[in-house]
Amino acid sequence: MLNKVIVGTCVALLLAGCVSRSYKPVAHNAAAKPPLGCVSDTATRLPVNPNQCAGVGTTFTKQDLDRTGQPFLQDSLRMLSPAVH
Repeated sequence: MLNKVIVGTCVALLLAGCVSRSYKPVAHNAAAKPPLGCVSDTATRLPVNPNQCAGVGTTFTKQDLDRTGQPFLQDSLRMLSPAVH
């Protein structure tokens, strides 16, 4: 019985700690550029502020892929990025 009371108290304290924590938004400079490698648009459709990163990586446009002259996407990506194997 005492174990159930102790476990219940611990769970209640953990939940209270999670609820009471407040996060302050970070002030961003509207003119600031996102860091190198920052991707502003992803396929997740989650809203992201224009000066925040939605992810980190490299993006290629259709024009980039067409410029390689390769008929298959995997060949174009291999030419554009050495990280693609």
